[in-house]
Amino acid sequence: MRLFVLSFLILYALVHYYLYRKVVQAFPINLKAKLLLGFLLGFATLSPVLWRVLDRGGLVEISRPLAFVSLLWMGFVIYFLMVGLAVDIYRRFRSPGPRKAFFITLVLSLLLSAYSHAETYYLQVYRLTLETPKLPPDKEIKILHISDMHLGPVMREDRIEMLERVYREERPDLIVATGDMVDGDMRGLEHLAERLAEVSPPLGKFAVLGNHEFYVGHEKAVAFLERAGFRVLRGEGVEIGGFLNLVGVDDPAGKRLGYEAFTDELEVLKGLDTSRYTVLMKHRPEVKKEALPYVDLVLAGHTHGGVLFFVGYTVLRLIFETDRGIKELAPGKFIAVSKGLGTGGPPMRLLSPPDVVVITIRSRSR
Repeated sequence: MRLFVLSFLILYALVHYYLYRKVVQAFPINLKAKLLLGFLLGFATLSPVLWRVLDRGGLVEISRPLAFVSLLWMGFVIYFLMVGLAVDIYRRFRSPGPRKAFFITLVLSLLLSAYSHAETYYLQVYRLTLETPKLPPDKEIKILHISDMHLGPVMREDRIEMLERVYREERPDLIVATGDMVDGDMRGLEHLAERLAEVSPPLGKFAVLGNHEFYVGHEKAVAFLERAGFRVLRGEGVEIGGFLNLVGVDDPAGKRLGYEAFTDELEVLKGLDTSRYTVLMKHRPEVKKEALPYVDLVLAGHTHGGVLFFVGYTVLRLIFETDRGIKELAPGKFIAVSKGLGTGGPPMRLLSPPDVVVITIRSRSR
């Protein structure tokens, strides 16, 4: 973790140095102004670590507004780097001056930042219907699949309101949450858990642990989820309604961080009656090929659709089964991936809006 933080700070400092160079090239400022600019950008570089420390120390009155501003700035400065590099390439063929190039980069970065933040409030609802002979005749079950809510310093009541709105409209039989429901210190979030507990489908709510649950301390995360009315499945399966198996496993990040994590889905699946329709819940959209004969549907999250759509469509689809939507893994075997309700970093998305997935599983005889 220390190596990760150090690597992040080095890269983030380089991004800010790029911004510093562009400002200095565009404006003839004196040494005092350069030192002041360097100090401000240095503080911005360290701010993600600072607000995390304050948050863990319980100083939420300071950490939460600082987190929001810090993460918005992070999104903006990343856009500034991407747009600036594109403008730098353009300047090899055309020659706008450094000041004009700076303002072009600044305006485009601000527009992208504003749109990307606005997109985080535009919720998509994907509705899927799967038919199977494993359900009794004329039987169906509606599952509301949510993921990556990241409740914490930045993602707050508005994410729960999104869930409540879909729940009222869809009236699902079951809610499943595939990890990263929390983010940051859990103190002072009891009211969010209590509000989530009011969403109570007839067949219950189930959750698995993502990487962020282990980052914040999995015991605190489990306590929050249970207070919110979820049963946390950690390397175990349960029978739902006499015709459906629901299996949940932990994210592998738990083991890497030294926790006891239950990640072997194959071991759990082999012990189940697979004549029932079997749903596997996990955080990351990756599936062992050996597990496919035992599972009918995999539900996952984690990807956020790449946050920036081109990251999802390129890089993440090389790493995972898919970055969003539904994909057939084998005949009659599917994986459905949610882009999540919240964001774990900057509260911004570009053509990868938040979503929930409503899946109706029904008897093929219908």
